[in-house]
Amino acid sequence: NKKVNNMMNNLNHRGPDFRTIFKNSLGCFGFLRLSIIDLSDKSNQPFQSRDKKISIIYNGEIYNYKNLKKNYFKSTKFNSNGDGEILIHLYNKFGINFISKIKGMFSICIIDQNINKIYLIRDRFGIKPLYYFHDKNKNDLYFASEINSILKNTNIKRELNYNETFKFFKQGLVNGTNETFFKNIFQVNKSCYLEFSKNKIIEKQYYFLEKSID
Repeated sequence: NKKVNNMMNNLNHRGPDFRTIFKNSLGCFGFLRLSIIDLSDKSNQPFQSRDKKISIIYNGEIYNYKNLKKNYFKSTKFNSNGDGEILIHLYNKFGINFISKIKGMFSICIIDQNINKIYLIRDRFGIKPLYYFHDKNKNDLYFASEINSILKNTNIKRELNYNETFKFFKQGLVNGTNETFFKNIFQVNKSCYLEFSKNKIIEKQYYFLEKSID
């Protein structure tokens, strides 16, 4: 709780409208909300299944949420008028393959206790940031929208990633890899999601731009 709270204190500027910390069998999670589409409390996160075995927190905007409601959930009663609630319904219906159906800019975390997995998902073009640190020895996973938040954990060393820094000064841009300017802190690649389970991380690409061009 204390670690997550410290991480969240560094992100207050990203979500001043609502703050919560929740726990389950897979860990402790914090969320900060910036209200945009639905300003009511009904769009507060996490979005959860009825038995609370599945929790979703997300940052961004789902552009086609109204069409998704019409196409797949005509008889479903939604609690809110926001865009985010559609995610829990899509995941319940399609599993992780729901990603192919949403359009928008987003970083999403899905905590599924039914299969003991955590998913970290980033939008097709990497508009929304999503960083993580994974300690294989301790089976620890930390993630946030900003690196500074992760570095609030005093167990994580602030070590410069010289290779990435050199590339930046040489080319004048970030090289498009999952590396950052800090050693052992990575970003989820655009068009990809991470599957975390049993001390193992698998990265999968769900969208290929070249296959989508007519």
